[in-house]
Amino acid sequence: MSEHRDSAVLEEARLLREEAWQLVRGDVAALRDGLAEKPIGRRIREHAADEIVETIDMARDIASENKAVVGLTIAAVAGWLLRAPLSRIAGRWLAGMAQGE
Repeated sequence: MSEHRDSAVLEEARLLREEAWQLVRGDVAALRDGLAEKPIGRRIREHAADEIVETIDMARDIASENKAVVGLTIAAVAGWLLRAPLSRIAGRWLAGMAQGE
């Protein structure tokens, strides 16, 4: 009776193994078909492009909601980039004020 039970367990295990292999083979076939249709490089490029578009849209939304902050940031960056000419102009103006002009 023990041998019969052991063989039944082994048969059930074999059937489960075969079923699992069929699932794996199906998954591999689906993966191959998907890669043939759209290679990995193309998938990566499309994903990166989608992420860039999403980031630009989010930045545009944030900028439109915070126009004052964006304006002040642009003014600060412009002031920093033009700091040398602005410093010369301010120096001349202050020198003229000191001479009584």
